[in-house]
Amino acid sequence: MIKPEHKINNRFSSAFSEFFYDQVVTTRGVFVILFSGSGIFRIYLPGSIPREEHRHQRLPWQQLCEDLNIYFAGKMVNWDQYPLDTTGYRPFTAAILDQVRRIPYGRAFTYRETAERAGFPLAWRAAGQALKANRHPIMVPCHRVVTSGIGIGGFSGPPGWKKMLLELERDKKI
Repeated sequence: MIKPEHKINNRFSSAFSEFFYDQVVTTRGVFVILFSGSGIFRIYLPGSIPREEHRHQRLPWQQLCEDLNIYFAGKMVNWDQYPLDTTGYRPFTAAILDQVRRIPYGRAFTYRETAERAGFPLAWRAAGQALKANRHPIMVPCHRVVTSGIGIGGFSGPPGWKKMLLELERDKKI
């Protein structure tokens, strides 16, 4: 069982009967997947763990381990087969993340383009803030959203991961 660093108030806990976790070993490290009967609630990238305590249970999607390794080998994976539990997202955040999930493999859109495509043409800064709430990195590929100027923009994952993921996809093998 993963031990918590410290207890936090989980604002989502009342919406679910129970969360479980499983670990997925990949060529890029160990991912922790937090899930419930409603789907994948959060993906913890290597180096981060849940702060709450949850019971271990095998993932109901055993193909996920293989698919993550296929992805890290530089090949496109269709993540649509995995149910994502998006409970708790505000409508604006949900709209932005839904748009981000549609960005094709190997492509990148700017924060402005993402906001426009989601129906909020003037909310490109807010779109960047909404991406911080993404609980499903890689499956909802927020790394594909970049600045329109110099640099690639922020990323809530480990240092260097956004650049690594963009480079991995740039040399795509479908």
